[in-house]
Amino acid sequence: MHRSLLCLGGLLLLAGCSTDQDGPYRAPGANYDLSHWKLTLPDDDASEVDNAELRAGYASRYFHLADNGAMVFVAPAGAGSTKNSDYPRAELRELLDPSDDNRNWSGAGFHQLKASARVLRAPSTQKIIVGQIHGFDARPLIKLQWQKGKLRALIKRHPKGSNEDISHIFATPVGNDLFSYSIEVRDGVLAVEVNGERIEHDFYQADPAWRDVTYYFKAGAYVQDDEEDGDEDVGEVQFTQLNVRHD
Repeated sequence: MHRSLLCLGGLLLLAGCSTDQDGPYRAPGANYDLSHWKLTLPDDDASEVDNAELRAGYASRYFHLADNGAMVFVAPAGAGSTKNSDYPRAELRELLDPSDDNRNWSGAGFHQLKASARVLRAPSTQKIIVGQIHGFDARPLIKLQWQKGKLRALIKRHPKGSNEDISHIFATPVGNDLFSYSIEVRDGVLAVEVNGERIEHDFYQADPAWRDVTYYFKAGAYVQDDEEDGDEDVGEVQFTQLNVRHD
């Protein structure tokens, strides 16, 4: 199964609009295939936008199209967070089955998230998660974090128990420029690549408990800042490509 979310150019004129308190916004669902995603918002309740609403043309100040056709995620520092986190997010969550988020994929086979993105604004901590593989009822296997203009892979050694990370900082700084990344799993081996630099980690070997976990991809702006420091203390990430593949 292969799903592509990149769709710019001529389709931009077809983008639907929706309005919130700050005015009209164009809906990413008109340009991008959001048929296998739902969205978490950084509002007071950390609300979810379900798959049907995304496909119907949802847009807001937190999630919309930029003038250049990029998909924009905005999360203010100190905003609402989900029950298992202290941090706010405007973030897509993959759904293999749009009607059932209990159905996810295993570490066997091949699974890949490829993206191109840029961080336009960062909170005072200078940390934003831009991509993840999360375990269902378990820890995130990998969080890809933009931090002070560099990208860092934070890989969990264990799905539960010890919270130890393997940390790798990719050599090439990206600043606020466009960068490309891929996060993939092939038969229990994780690979993360940023702008051509690639690392691998055999997570099945590191802890066989990962074999019992199922997974899903996430992408967007997951701001690592739980305290607001003015109106400009916000994370904003633009995606120009977001592709998911399962074989």
